[in-house]
Amino acid sequence: MSFGLYLHFPFCRNKCSYCDFYKELYDKNLEGQFYDALLCETELLAARYADSDREISSIFIGGGTPSISNLTLMGEWLDLLRSQFDVGDDIEFSIECNPESVTLEKLEILKGFGVNRPVFGIQSFKPKLLSVLDRRHEPHHSQQAVYYANVLGFKNFGVDLIFGLPGQMERMLATDLDEIISIAPPHISLYQLTVEPGTKLAADVASGRLRLSDNDYNFALYKGGCDQMAEAGYERYEVSSFARPGFECRHNIGYWDGSDYLGLGPSAHSFMQGRRYANHSDLRGYMKALEAGELPQIEDDSGDEARVTEAIMLGLRTSWGINRERFNERFGVPLENRLNRKQYDLLIGSGHLIPDKGRLRLSDDGLCLADEITQRLLK
Repeated sequence: MSFGLYLHFPFCRNKCSYCDFYKELYDKNLEGQFYDALLCETELLAARYADSDREISSIFIGGGTPSISNLTLMGEWLDLLRSQFDVGDDIEFSIECNPESVTLEKLEILKGFGVNRPVFGIQSFKPKLLSVLDRRHEPHHSQQAVYYANVLGFKNFGVDLIFGLPGQMERMLATDLDEIISIAPPHISLYQLTVEPGTKLAADVASGRLRLSDNDYNFALYKGGCDQMAEAGYERYEVSSFARPGFECRHNIGYWDGSDYLGLGPSAHSFMQGRRYANHSDLRGYMKALEAGELPQIEDDSGDEARVTEAIMLGLRTSWGINRERFNERFGVPLENRLNRKQYDLLIGSGHLIPDKGRLRLSDDGLCLADEITQRLLK
């Protein structure tokens, strides 16, 4: 079987207030050492899977801020990757880009590498809201990045927006979406701001310096955003993901439907051939292990119960829902046997939960309440 490949590039030029992904402040020398370790990791993984199908179905480079990478070093890694694995010319190849780091020359080089889906972290066009997030870009950087993508003929690209920001009014999100829709990206991700422990945002909220809007208000923001994008022709195929038909993110769909994926770089997670593990969330520990010829992996022994919960949670976030037959094959038990029967019947009766052609999915209104409904079903 084929698998998706994810690379975690661990460097940023600054640390955004809300982000809890593993990252280090950018250092040129440290980046060179990271790529040396990555080359070693790639060869070791190729040897591990030498006797199995090594076809890569998608590549996603995230971080961190991969758009600040030394592209010569990235190109050398991609050359090695293609020599060790089967990487087709028609795969989906995504890379996350901070708008202020995007140049026409850089995008052109990335396109030459095979990147066909840059993803721009716009988050908002409002300087005040960008400041709350400690983002370094200005609105014109976002507009310029998308302009460059169009100039270079990228048929597919994505943009990310955040809602639920302190001080964000409904009209502010609506005008952000109007501006996004006017530049016509094939894919839009609309994420709700979450306060992660240990972040600067969490400290600001705890101290009272920033105040978050309540759940009802955030629901109104989200529902209004969904309606606005639907009117513009974007289809919601996952709670936070909207696309024009045919431009759904294939890499992310692989996560949601339980397909294999291989993660490289510090903190990256993998699920290969029924085995689940993660790399050390520490760049120096990651590099030290690889210098010794060892893969820097930590086994995930959480077991089938956690996998069942994950499959239900992720499946119900998608517009197509959970495939009953595949669930039974994977876990050896009918889906309904793992759900709270009383809540199941209530949600079927209310129309939020829909049995549909061998699948169990949420209605459009149900998707707006996906997390709450999943919690009820799993009790």
